Amino acid sequence: MSHLAWYTRRMKNMKNKIQTYRVEFTTAFAGSPYVEILLEAKDENQANWVARNLCRFGYISNTEVTTNRPDYTEVTHDWAYDEDFEIYS
Repeated sequence: MSHLAWYTRRMKNMKNKIQTYRVEFTTAFAGSPYVEILLEAKDENQANWVARNLCRFGYISNTEVTTNRPDYTEVTHDWAYDEDFEIYS
């Protein structure tokens, strides 16, 4: 199989697996008890991991799949998606 055909097939398969998640943080900020982050991830665990790397305040109170356009992607924030990076380490 040629390289281009393999790459195209792989990207189609990956595109089907990546979903947009809305991760909600409950915070102690006055006037805004919730912070929402829209990001793309493979599953809910990765969505929570990336959200924790992006936002240090509060705790994750809700994670759900949404059809909205993600604000954070692996292309734009690759450091948050890195498995070796942890915000608290």
